[in-house]
Amino acid sequence: MSYTRWIFLALALSAGAWAFGASTDVDEWVSEGSWPRGSDTVAPTPALQRKKAQQFEELGDVLQAADQYRRLAERYPESAEAEEALIASARNYLAAGEYSLCRDQMEELRRRYVHPTYLDLMGQVEVALARGYLEGKGEGGTFQLKSRVRKAKAIFGHVLKEDPEGRWADDALLGLGQCEEALGRWDQAIDEYKKLLANYAGSELRGEADGRIAYCIMRRDPKPEYTESEAKEVLRRIAQAKDDAQAGDADLDLAALEENERMLKSRMAEKRFEQARFYAINGRYRAAEVYYELIKSRYPETPWAKKAEEELLKVRQR
Repeated sequence: MSYTRWIFLALALSAGAWAFGASTDVDEWVSEGSWPRGSDTVAPTPALQRKKAQQFEELGDVLQAADQYRRLAERYPESAEAEEALIASARNYLAAGEYSLCRDQMEELRRRYVHPTYLDLMGQVEVALARGYLEGKGEGGTFQLKSRVRKAKAIFGHVLKEDPEGRWADDALLGLGQCEEALGRWDQAIDEYKKLLANYAGSELRGEADGRIAYCIMRRDPKPEYTESEAKEVLRRIAQAKDDAQAGDADLDLAALEENERMLKSRMAEKRFEQARFYAINGRYRAAEVYYELIKSRYPETPWAKKAEEELLKVRQR
């Protein structure tokens, strides 16, 4: 069969398929993975390009969606869709684990728009990006801890500075505290959490901040000699965080809060036990009795309560 006859046959088959309703639209291209991915594949209008990007996003092809949103913003920079497309591109690059490309889109957004319209959406993307670095997700997993923390702190700090009264400011402060925690800088972490409590009275993160403060106080090294007022502060914060967790705050780990409370009470009971032993060794038996009784009444669930009862019997038998 000649080349010309092959051409006519191909055209006839194509025309027949079209006549019987065969689809050649975006859905077919997407389902076959054959959508052109070249740098020039941009729809003729911003609305059509956005629709194309949205279709990829709905299918879960977040990297291709990000590319299509980016092309919209590049090809139609003066369109009404351009600003939101940059955010959507950053969001999808983030979901794909492409953190550097995500940051590039956010930087381009700020370069173009001195007063961005979508500060809340920008904050949402950047807080998630910072957490990705901190937790070592996606591209963040290729960096060592100190580098991840440095990047996360820079992003959290920028969110807080850019929109201190915004939706994500308290999240940014919480993130800054968690960055300090990740490096074992307990006092600095406590300072950040206390800023959240002082500046954002209506924040839904107050319970979590209370719980983190209690956690940090108990893990400072060297372990602090607890004063009565400090111990009460920690227990109060834990109790508040537990109430929030029981009220349905899914971000709070109730089991972890209860473990922190148990550890603190055990450490406080141990300190009282050492004081009682000191008095008993020095012949001040009445003072020793008082401390042993205190341990039994205040910390009955700790191992020190049983030890206190045994020592109390010895003191009273003298």
